[in-house]
This record gives sequence, structure tokens and C-alpha cells, in this order.
Amino acid sequence: MGIKNIWSLNIDEALVADKLKQYVNKKDFEVFFPVNSQLKDIDLLLVSLKDNKAVSIQVKGSRTYEPNRTERKKFGHGSSAWFCLSKNSVFQATNKQDYYIFVLHNIIDGNVKKEIKIDYLIIPKADLYKICSLKRANGKDDYNFFVWIDEVGGRAFDFHENMDGVIQLSQYLNNWGLLN
Repeated sequence: MGIKNIWSLNIDEALVADKLKQYVNKKDFEVFFPVNSQLKDIDLLLVSLKDNKAVSIQVKGSRTYEPNRTERKKFGHGSSAWFCLSKNSVFQATNKQDYYIFVLHNIIDGNVKKEIKIDYLIIPKADLYKICSLKRANGKDDYNFFVWIDEVGGRAFDFHENMDGVIQLSQYLNNWGLLN
């Protein structure tokens, strides 16, 4: 018999819940974690205490890679994060999610040493459909996202597998107002 830890929170989900509590009206909203570990595609619920309407959220954490020279030369200041989404989790989700929040763990060059900074992409599901339509799924029907985050310029974009250049994501970077 397999045993799964259902009692500890996923760190990316906890980070997003903390940010939600910072950026939405604390008197009007509460964040809930589904207890059912079998519930697919929904990690958090943001519930309006005024009208009891819920917004469902899928949280995805990234892996971080130190940029190589070619990437730095091409894109300038910043670092890259990677995450992967299955085509089914976007277009045929088991449960309805309203937003995807991607937790981007970035390497930034500090004055003395490299540091990790966390940024977030808050993307409504309809917008994620459009973004995925600009990408190619791999042989496993997964979408790979390579996101460049430029802290200085406030830019974010996907730079992987797009024939026309990059896919702009800056409008979603740390934009918690999309949830209000």
C-alpha cells in the first residue's frame, strides 16, 4: 500500500496563498485549500465573503536555470524559469479552474552573490488557451514554457518554440489585480 503525505502544504501553493492574502482585500476574501488530495487541477479557492463566489486557482511551480551567455546576450538582464503543462490539464481539465498562477523562482545577481527571487504569473484560463495556441506541444502532449524574467525592465516572456519571436507575458507578471 502506498502512502502519500496529504497533511503538508505544497510550498508553491503556500507562497501563492500568502501573496493572495497580501494583495486582495482581507475583509472581503479568504483563501481555502481543498482537503481532498484526489481533487485534480484545483489547488486553491479564493472566496468572496460578500457574495460567496469562488475563484478556483491552479498553482504551478517552476524550475530555475542560470542563464547561459547566449541567452544573456540575446535577452539582456534577467534569468529563466521553466515549467511544463500537459495539454489535457489546460484543455480537458478534470475540474474547472479560473486562473493559473505560476511561481517563478529566479536567479538574480546581487551585489555580493546570486540570490533567488520569486515572481508570479497570474493568468486567466482564457488567456492561457490563447498562449498555448501559440506553442507546440511536444511528443508527450506537454507544453514547455521557458520564461525570461527581467527584474530591472519588468519584462516577462516565453522564449521557447515560437516562430514569431517571444510570447509576451509581462501583463501577467505579479499582476494580482487580475483577481479583484
